[in-house]
Amino acid sequence: MAQVNFRIDDETKRQAEGLFGKLGLTMTSAIMVFIRQSINEHGLPFRVCDPDAFAYHEKLLQARQDWEEGRRNFHYHDLVDADDVELASASKPRRPAGRRRRTVS
Repeated sequence: MAQVNFRIDDETKRQAEGLFGKLGLTMTSAIMVFIRQSINEHGLPFRVCDPDAFAYHEKLLQARQDWEEGRRNFHYHDLVDADDVELASASKPRRPAGRRRRTVS
């Protein structure tokens, strides 16, 4: 049997042991559950994302629901930050002025 060692700060370990203890698990058994579930899922068994991105996604879902239920009139700028638009337009390649796209017949 293989052994895995890792470091964790004392407070995080204390909180984890308290939580797992309430669930009837040891730290080792909880980590084994995580590893086995990761194998079953072929990835992490939970969603990992930037908390700010999650909050923005929730804001968009709420705005869509409000719009669908007619609670509010929306404008494009209500759902898109100006910085996002500037960033998106800056990343698009531009053709030189006065040149047209060739069409092949």
